[in-house]
Amino acid sequence: MRGRLLNMPAVGRAVGFALVAIAIVAAALHFRTSESHVQGLNVRPAAASDPLTAELQRCQALATQAKDDAACEAAWAETRRRFFTYQPASSAAASLTASPKSPDR
Repeated sequence: MRGRLLNMPAVGRAVGFALVAIAIVAAALHFRTSESHVQGLNVRPAAASDPLTAELQRCQALATQAKDDAACEAAWAETRRRFFTYQPASSAAASLTASPKSPDR
């Protein structure tokens, strides 16, 4: 007596391996195409209206010399103040336009 024509456990394993391989290829293709799309998203046009953002970008361009720059330290202090201070929605717009030049510390 010969075995069955289709060995169901072996077929199931083969289909499972094929599905896993397809999922890996699909994920690799997705992440490969997403990287080029994400690089174009780094530019923010609204950043030009906020002088603090422009100052932080200047400090980022200075790299390690920024730690000795007083203007960069003031910008970082203002960023920390904005991040850690609760502002209701009504006063948030007003404080975005007026930013103090000197740090609290």
